[in-house]
Amino acid sequence: MTALLATGALLMSGCALSGEEESPTPAPTTEQTPTPREGTLLPEGTTEVEVAADETVQVALPKGSLGVGDYWGVVSVEDDSIIEADVAIGEDVVGELPSDTDEEEGGTQAFAVEVTGLSPGETTVRVLYCKRTRTVSERCDQSEGTLETPVEPVEIRVRVGRGGRANGRRSSPEFDARQPRRTRSPLTYRPRN
Repeated sequence: MTALLATGALLMSGCALSGEEESPTPAPTTEQTPTPREGTLLPEGTTEVEVAADETVQVALPKGSLGVGDYWGVVSVEDDSIIEADVAIGEDVVGELPSDTDEEEGGTQAFAVEVTGLSPGETTVRVLYCKRTRTVSERCDQSEGTLETPVEPVEIRVRVGRGGRANGRRSSPEFDARQPRRTRSPLTYRPRN
């Protein structure tokens, strides 16, 4: 038995001499890894969107920099009983990760028009790019922003149905021929080709 105790002591002292120690188990972290917002993001240039009532989709806008004064805003919704519309910025855009550098000068962030269907029908949302303001209007300053000026307004025709999945398409001659042209300001919409 004495030999057994001596062997155990020798082994323990050998471990101490070799400098090897058991590493402590790392404490679990409560910090969560940032995840991007989930949802539907349609590509930049989409001019028609179909959504269901209570469904929300986004349409990408050109990126800009809040730090240098770029801003996109909704200036009109033809019939606000059919949709609710706003502009999502940075981490509020589908697929974008949170960032601490969004508003630093020169840093760019994503912008998107966010549309939520309220009741069945058709309407149009109009979005403008402005500089050095968070109050977007038809006659806002577009000079010296990140984007090459003048920046064309974005108009999106939205159809809200009773059910189904959101989809969007770029302007088509058939759709454009059915829609009367409306001019509300000196800025007019020209579909992208």
